[in-house]
Order: sequence, then C-alpha cells, then structure tokens
Amino acid sequence: MNALKNEADNKKTIAIIQTTRIGDLLQTSHAVKLLKENHPEYRVVLVARKKFATPIMFLLEKVFDKVVTIEHKTAMFGADNVREALSKLKKQLKEINEQNIDVSINLAFSKSATYLHSLIESSNKVGPYFNDLHERVITDRWSQYLYSTVMRGDLNPFNLVDLFSSIIGTTKKLTHLSNKDYSSEKKTNLLIHPFASNEKKMWKANRWVEVIYQTLKKNENVKVYICGSNQDQKSADEILNSELIRPFKDRVNLWIGLDLKELYSKVDSSFLFVGHDSMIGNLLSFKNIKTLTISLGTVRPHETTPYALDNYNLAPKTECAPCFPKDECTEFKCHNDVPYNITHQCIGQLLNNNKINIEELNSSCSSLSLSRVKLYHSDMLDNGDLYIRESLHKDQDAKEVMRNFYHIAWTSIFTEINTSMDIPSFNIQTKAQLSSQSKGIETLYELSEFGKKYSRYIIEEISKNTPSLEEIRKFSAKLDEIDRLSDLVSTSYPLLAPVIDFAKVAKNNLQGNNLVKLSEAAFYTYNEISLMCSVLYEFFEKCSLINKSKPEARENI
Repeated sequence: MNALKNEADNKKTIAIIQTTRIGDLLQTSHAVKLLKENHPEYRVVLVARKKFATPIMFLLEKVFDKVVTIEHKTAMFGADNVREALSKLKKQLKEINEQNIDVSINLAFSKSATYLHSLIESSNKVGPYFNDLHERVITDRWSQYLYSTVMRGDLNPFNLVDLFSSIIGTTKKLTHLSNKDYSSEKKTNLLIHPFASNEKKMWKANRWVEVIYQTLKKNENVKVYICGSNQDQKSADEILNSELIRPFKDRVNLWIGLDLKELYSKVDSSFLFVGHDSMIGNLLSFKNIKTLTISLGTVRPHETTPYALDNYNLAPKTECAPCFPKDECTEFKCHNDVPYNITHQCIGQLLNNNKINIEELNSSCSSLSLSRVKLYHSDMLDNGDLYIRESLHKDQDAKEVMRNFYHIAWTSIFTEINTSMDIPSFNIQTKAQLSSQSKGIETLYELSEFGKKYSRYIIEEISKNTPSLEEIRKFSAKLDEIDRLSDLVSTSYPLLAPVIDFAKVAKNNLQGNNLVKLSEAAFYTYNEISLMCSVLYEFFEKCSLINKSKPEARENI
C-alpha cells in the first residue's frame, strides 16, 4: 500500500511511529522533510519515545506538525498495579488517537511498536502491526523489503532515509540533498566524536590520540573539539592528557556533556565532523556540515552515512564486517584494518580542500594500508536516492556489485522508476564469486516459474463447477516444496538471500479473504521473484558472468 494514494478534500493526517533510538529518529526526520518538500498538503504527526525525542525536540518540532511522546516502559513498569499501567497506556493512546489519523506508518519494526501500531485508530496501516489473530502483518512491499533485508543481512544498498521515504510513499521531485552550502574555504575547526554505543563500533583512545596528534601537527591553524556524553568523560580525559597531545593542549577543547541542541548551535560551516557514531553525523547533516564517518563493527555505511552530498565514509574490508550485534568478537580485526595514517590523511585533505583526492591519497599512504579499507563518497542518483560510491578502488567486490544491482532492480520492480549506474569493474576473484551464483539464479527462476504455475492451477481448480479438494491440496503441497527448495538455494547461494528472504516475508503476508485471492497474491509474488531473477540473469550476462542463454522453466518438479 502506498501511504499517499488516498485522496480527499481535506488535509490528510499521517502518523509516523518511530520508537527506536535518536539516530533512527533523525533519519526519519530527513524522510519526513523530503515528504514535506514534495507533498506539503499532508499533516504529519510523530509518535516517539520521550527519552529519544526530547534531546532533539528542537529539530523535530521544525519537521513535524505535532510530536506525541510516549514512554511505554513507564506506563507498564512504573505503575503500582496493572490497573494503573492500563490507565497510563490508555491516556497515551487517547492523545494519539485524538489526532484523527488517516494513515499510520510504523517505521520501528520492534515488537512493542508493532503492538502500539495495532492500537492506533487509522483508516490505513503501513508497516508491521498485529491483526485480530495476533499475526504480524506487513502489507506494503517496501516494509516487507526492510523487514526481510535490513533485519537479516548486510546486502541492503539503500540509505535508511530513502527506505523510510519509500515506505511513506514520497515521490521525489524535490530533494534537500545539496552541497551548495559547503564552504569552499579551509576548515579551521575539527569536531570529533570518538565514542559509540558499544565497543565494537569504536577505536580505543590510543588510536584517536595518533589521529589527533598527526592532524594538529600538520595543520597549525586547526582547533580540535571532542564531543561526547558525560559517560565519555574518562575516555576524553585519557585522550587529552596523553603524552602526544600534551604539547597541543591549548588547541584541544572538550565538549563533554553538552546537550544536542547546544552542540548543534555551536557547530557552523567552519567545522569538519569526524566520528564513529552516525547519530551526530546525521544530526549535523541538517546543517550540511561536512563529515567523515569511520564505520566499524556493526555499522553499515550504505544505511547510515549522513544524508547529504559529498560526505565520506571509511570502512574496513574485513571479511566479517559489518557484523551483527549478537556476533561474539574479541579481536576487533576491523578496528586494525582502518589505519590511523589513512584517517588523518583524509582529515587533512578535507580540512584544506573540502574533498579527498584519491591520487594524493595513493601517493601519501602505502598500497598495503589502502588495500584494507574502502572509502565511500556520497552522491545522488537520478531518482533522488542517496548513493555511496566506493572511490578508492576501481574494482568492486562481489557484495558491492550485488548491492548496486539490487538498488536498481528493487527500485524498478517496486516503483517502475528506472535509474542507472555504471557497469561495474571487478577482478578475477570477484568474477569467480559472482559466476558461482549463476546456477542459483537459474534454480530460483525455475522455482518461481513453478510457483506461478501451481498458484494458477489452484485458481483454475477452484473456478471449476466441482473443484477437487484433493487436487488443491496436491498443488498446495507443491508450493510448500518450492518454498523449502528456495531455502536451500539461499544457503548455497548467499548473495541471492535478499531475494529469497523477501519472497518468504511477502508470501507470509499474502492479502486476500479467500483462497482465490490468496492464490492470486501468491502468483504475483512468484512473478516478482521470477522477474528479479530474469533481470539479474541479464545483468550477469552483460557483465560476462554467464555464457548460456536466458533460463527457462523445466516441465516438472
């Protein structure tokens, strides 16, 4: 369902549910800013958790028509008894439902947000909610994509701002992506946020000491500001009081414990921001502050790079990166794979020129160091999506190739909007990795064609004057077999997992109140997967990864 397809004479109200952390709220705000630019006729209400919304309320109030803050933990666990908890919950829901909501859109995907979405009174629901049978329901394609791909793997090519925009249904004729506000003069201030929400995502203090030391040594007129929360005071003092930094102490300032509004007000176009945490970068992107993000551990550059043009993101080429929060790790190899010398070289270029010159980087850093990192540069595609281009290496790895393909393919299949990228360049090793997936494409294509066939058989059988229940069961069993075989394909061909995971979520959320409607919905889902495989196969052919002709479905299964 497209949230913006409903037409009426009066101004429609859209409620956005985003109960996750500040970074997600900031990216949601960017998406709603895009909505407002392209669809000013809509009134937008935000439903967010108080603890995350309050620090950035100064920004949220500029973007949303109304902000409703809730604190479900307080409602449920801060009460003396169940009756009091229910009373608090009802008061919160009453405030939300008084907004006369036409469309409610859940962008949080957590279980609690899904329950909340179920209790909100709205004519149309987009994103996950629970139905009367206590089944999680996701009806729209983009939410199904986010749930199946972003939540399950690292092959998502879309920035979360663009994904949220697609779920909302924004048609991008206008965009606030711009680099015109960047100053062409040298930056005189460097704001660093060397901390993150967990140790997987941040360097130890000694590595930041090296970066700051080299930066101050080579840029005599630059001042450094270290920002963080009160909990970061000890680590900040460790950096400030280190032997290397001591001679430059008068040029280093600690902004520890500043609230986000004050931090936001202090930073202007004379600043370059460098840090691990995408939250600060996404906050400053509302002021078009130039950023360099160092993505480690679980951080996914494609999803979280600050939403503005000409920003940069350094990420390790470590095989296990990005990892998942539940993955155990003690070595933090990805931390060592982003050398501090490359980092301070990038900082120096950005301070002086507002951009990174790859030739200059190649001449100042060893090829061994450069071979361990990726340097992404943010750009905009012709459909208005943010796109980060790996600019350090000419050859792309297998995942990078597949992400770019998926960006084009999903956009075309879901929206019928065509966009384009350059044909990728890759080495022999990457070619072998990609070529090994070709058999999986053929198999998945064939399975999807069988899925279409047996879905059609069910529809035809039901339409008979005397349908055979035995035949319907037989065809349904075939569909179950197809789904099991698809799971095996996902295991054997991991680069195809986004397609198979999407199909699984889509088929678990088929829409219809009878067997005919459900079979028709299944048919269209199999058709989408078949189309994706067909386009993917054609893409592989153009990249000389397949020598055979386009796959055709076999006659039996």
